[in-house]
Amino acid sequence: MNTYIAVDLGASNGRIIAGNLSSMEVLRRFPTYSVKIHGSYYWDLQAIFREILEGLKEAFRRYGGNGPESRVISGIGIDTWGVDYVLTDKNGELIGLPYHYRDSRTDNAMEEVFSILPADTIYRETGIQFMQINTLFQLYSFKRDHPELFSAARFYLSIPDLLNYWLTGIMKNEYSHATTTQLFNPSIGSWSGTILAALDFPREMFGSIVPSGTKIGDLDSGVAAEVGAGYSVPVFAVGCHDTASAVAAVPAEEEKEFIYISSGTWSLLGIETPRPIINDDSYRFNFTNEGSVTGGIRFLKNIMGMWIFQECKKEWDTADGTENDYGDLVEKARRQGESKCTIDPADNRFLKPGEPDDPMTGRIRAYCREHCGCEPETRAELMMSIFQGLAEAYRNTIESVETITGTRFQDVHIIGGGSKNKLLSQLAADKTGRRVVTGPVEATALGNIMVQAIAAGEIDSVSAGRRQIMQSEEILEFQPR
Repeated sequence: MNTYIAVDLGASNGRIIAGNLSSMEVLRRFPTYSVKIHGSYYWDLQAIFREILEGLKEAFRRYGGNGPESRVISGIGIDTWGVDYVLTDKNGELIGLPYHYRDSRTDNAMEEVFSILPADTIYRETGIQFMQINTLFQLYSFKRDHPELFSAARFYLSIPDLLNYWLTGIMKNEYSHATTTQLFNPSIGSWSGTILAALDFPREMFGSIVPSGTKIGDLDSGVAAEVGAGYSVPVFAVGCHDTASAVAAVPAEEEKEFIYISSGTWSLLGIETPRPIINDDSYRFNFTNEGSVTGGIRFLKNIMGMWIFQECKKEWDTADGTENDYGDLVEKARRQGESKCTIDPADNRFLKPGEPDDPMTGRIRAYCREHCGCEPETRAELMMSIFQGLAEAYRNTIESVETITGTRFQDVHIIGGGSKNKLLSQLAADKTGRRVVTGPVEATALGNIMVQAIAAGEIDSVSAGRRQIMQSEEILEFQPR
């Protein structure tokens, strides 16, 4: 089998992974660097790109040989979190620092946009769940606050579009990531002229949208020389939104309907459907229509995922002067048993990073005082209040999916890093009353590699790739108690 390089960037960490659908090796791990400057949050994309180059150097040193006769690496694909973007000038240079989606500049942007274009009009046009982090509200805020910079912009690129551009010198907008922006009309398969015109976003700034699996180009000669690639290596637009790649790797039987939960910093819960679902019920329940690697739709809802737990862990690590082990923390929560307090992870107070004077644990305690009349007393109880809240959010969201579609779903597939949390998986089975199937943990990287393998002609479909994953990956089951 061919070897592919998956550059998998989540909102908290990134990995450079080499392999195929039978075996993979993580060559490099690193934080996806962000920085706070004068009260605003930004991504340090140059540092992230440097990590990617170091990972590619290692990949070509170990797998790639140094000439066409020893060619082993057959492709490179990048996936990242959604909604974030950059603007460039006519020469492809960045305009301004790239904002982090958790930055506070969008706090009032939704209401301001709705005064220009009603919410129901935006939803009918895009079918996207309303969240202040969406690209639409980020771009509106940037144009409002920095009109002189916005007027200099010539090209819009998502984060993976930009990284692909830095690797190849070619600018393209990939389908699955474009659909997360709330600027895309899934019914016509293109940017929404209605929204761009209403918000005075220049149409020419938004480029052609290419399907997942499109070859962007070969590594730029300078990049190839730096990383030690002695032959032409294609860079593919995979499912550039990490959830699109993850869902492609769900180890589900062909033609069997299922619920998926891509569990990481966010929990993204939904179904696959060939066409968008945009109606009164999907609007009322605030569901989103994002692109799949097959050109269809991932009909889903964003749920605040392991982010709240991650922020608590970061706080405890600082207090303890050492890094706490995730597994140990989860085991302490399991031994704790049910907490008398359960949070709603959708509460907006949990969106922003914790601060020294406003820690995440303090927000959880305040929520519990307000809604439960008590406070979690221990770390284990705090964690249980989070996990119970996530499990209840899963149950409520699944019931909403079934109301909208009129379909009863028996199986729930949890994929991604959060699938390692057996406590949460069992709570999800208990709360939803459904069989929960967990794994693969590296679903995003597997989906990334799968799309490259399809583009390279090695396999012929997502279904074929899923069959290979079912044979090679560890899959666990949890029955409701």
